[in-house]
Amino acid sequence: MIKLTFLKSIFQKFGLIKDTSALDGAIKILIYILVFLIPLWFLPITANALEFNKQVLLVFLITITLILWLVKVLSQGELRWRTDLLNIFLAVFLLIYIFATIFSLRPYGSLVGWPTHLSTSLINILCFLALYVLIVNNFRGLKGIFGLLFTFLISSTIALIFGLIQIWGGFILPWDFAKSTSFTTIGTANTLGILSAIILILVTALLFVLKKTEIKIFLLILGLLNLIILVSINFWILWLILGIGMVFILIFGLMRVVALKEGISWVALPMVLLAIALIFMVFRPVMPFRPNLPFEVSLSYKGGWGIVKQALQERPILGTGPETFVVDYSKYKPKTLNQTLFWNIRFANPPAEIYSVTSDLGILGLVAFLAILVLFIIKAGKQLIKTAAEGENILKRFLEIGLFSAWLGLLVGWFLYPQNLVLLFVFWLLFSFYLAETSILKEKVYTLRHPVKTLLIASISFVVLVIVVVGLLYIEGTRFIAEVKYKRGLDIIQSKGDLDKGISRLLSSVVVNPYEDRTYQTLAQLFILKMSQDANRTDLEQQQRVNLVQADAINAINSATQATRLFSRDVSNWLIRGQIYGQIIGFINGADEWAEKSFEEAAKLEPSNPFTYTEWGKIYIATEDWDRALEKFNQAIALKSDYAPAHFQSAVVFDRQGKLPEAIAKMEINKQLLPNDTGIAFQLGVLYLRAKNYQKAKSEFLRAVTLDANFSNARYFLGLLYDREGNKDSALEQFTKISELNPDNEEIKQIIANLKVGKPAGVKFPEEIPIEQVPAEETK
Repeated sequence: MIKLTFLKSIFQKFGLIKDTSALDGAIKILIYILVFLIPLWFLPITANALEFNKQVLLVFLITITLILWLVKVLSQGELRWRTDLLNIFLAVFLLIYIFATIFSLRPYGSLVGWPTHLSTSLINILCFLALYVLIVNNFRGLKGIFGLLFTFLISSTIALIFGLIQIWGGFILPWDFAKSTSFTTIGTANTLGILSAIILILVTALLFVLKKTEIKIFLLILGLLNLIILVSINFWILWLILGIGMVFILIFGLMRVVALKEGISWVALPMVLLAIALIFMVFRPVMPFRPNLPFEVSLSYKGGWGIVKQALQERPILGTGPETFVVDYSKYKPKTLNQTLFWNIRFANPPAEIYSVTSDLGILGLVAFLAILVLFIIKAGKQLIKTAAEGENILKRFLEIGLFSAWLGLLVGWFLYPQNLVLLFVFWLLFSFYLAETSILKEKVYTLRHPVKTLLIASISFVVLVIVVVGLLYIEGTRFIAEVKYKRGLDIIQSKGDLDKGISRLLSSVVVNPYEDRTYQTLAQLFILKMSQDANRTDLEQQQRVNLVQADAINAINSATQATRLFSRDVSNWLIRGQIYGQIIGFINGADEWAEKSFEEAAKLEPSNPFTYTEWGKIYIATEDWDRALEKFNQAIALKSDYAPAHFQSAVVFDRQGKLPEAIAKMEINKQLLPNDTGIAFQLGVLYLRAKNYQKAKSEFLRAVTLDANFSNARYFLGLLYDREGNKDSALEQFTKISELNPDNEEIKQIIANLKVGKPAGVKFPEEIPIEQVPAEETK
């Protein structure tokens, strides 16, 4: 068995420790760095520049700090542990989180999150609770917390200034993703506003109890900055958070100053801010000048709760797992959403964070979390309403009031709005600050040197924690390297057009991290694109082209299949797999059957999506099974009556069956649904032409060239129709324009020559004109 003295000697031998004061300083410096960087940190070298890189930073700094703290404990031979009933509740909550992750619909995603959404993953919760442990056991009292709090305020000030510049359109960063009013280092404009409301609550509590002039000036500027941000965004939830914070500052603040016989002139500021919050929240005045912020789409509270309830009915105890709301949404979203503009959006967030806790962690997780909140509020409330004592430090009390009021305001946000990584970090940071500053937690000292049983437990615990920490570092490190390679691969394809090199980078990404299904999705689609390019290569012999195309098809299949293996509950994996098989029908035997099975799985996971049935029906078009194709298109139309692609594909089927009136009727529906779509105008013109309704055909071709002056195919048929009418000048005008767009087309040159000498164009209408141009909605 490893003894503590042996471990300590190893650390000393390698220079890891010299004395506990150095370790204590290193621990505090790392926490200061973390608190300063989280509101500001982002990197442009990954696809998710913001939250993913904040997570990497969080995991790296917390794990390193945790190791140093454990070494400090070992070197001292004793554990000074600040404890309370709250710690037991937190441990139970963490245990439930771990079990919810183990039994999740996607354990890997619940552990680390998705590439684009990861705030409530288990790895983050582990870091937040580790941060709590590190703060309450290494920063104590007013002196210990005050510097850390001001570090957070300074960092937030920089982030808020940058955010204000961004939302007003002053883009100062060179990257494309940063040239948007929706980008700030905090998150969206609304999350920036929530942080701004929280900071204003803290500033209000501190402003009139701090004596130093320079600090007062800083707080006044910060308060004004936050008020400008709140007015600029003007979102009712922000004003509600601010108003609640002001109410509790007034209640607890007045109790303290009256008991201590202090002046109450300071109440003017919170009262003014409360009045402003109420005016903006109730009357919602429209400001004459405000930034042009994008509309933020979210589920209604009623719709979100409906999805959560259905998820709980299936898995009531531990929920579906952290970060799985998007799966629940796909499966349970109501069909009525198909009649809205947002029918094809998959929401990764519910309308409020508390919904995520409920669906992700089930009834056990919700009860445990609410128990923590209730217990903390009760203990903090008792602490704040204690009778003031003579000589009491009023700064200490107002710091406690500010911390609790800000935390309570942020908690209200949990019940009204989804929280991102920064807001969750601030939530646990304020929670930790309050408990570290107050006397709620009682310190106990555990000697680790004896008895033997304690030595054994301490040694085993240390080894286990080191293994866990190293494991987390490895997982996050490999994810980071893989994400950098993934982003680099996409950049190579988009900027240089080098498909082979881009695919090579993505393949190296899955070698580093083989557990990310998103990368396999992308690879599957890129291999299909490569297959198309290789099929048209002129520098290779036919057999070489065939071999390349077959290899591309197999690679696409393998990538799509691996994506569904990694996460079989993600509907997008099955949709891409079905589309991949659909693309290679004729190249690979049995591709049509696998495509059917893929879309069948997709329909189970997202039964209300008309896109799935439309893609499924296109498989039957490829195999000329007209009746089953129409059946799938009708299912899509039953889900969304105005779904243009399903009507379009139905027209294709009727056309192939020789049912021209039915095909025209379907295409006329498409015209009503997509009046500005050039493809619909052209195809309807083609159908009218085949029905020998020349006047309507001409009208549609005219509409097509009006919508797109460079639409050569529409001009071609329009020119032939003018020629048929004997209108040579108009026909010549159309073909001249086509010639300008296609200067090397010999057929067009001959037609122009014929028209110029008064002859017919010399071209007959094709007897068979297939429907090929797909509507724009389908090609997005």
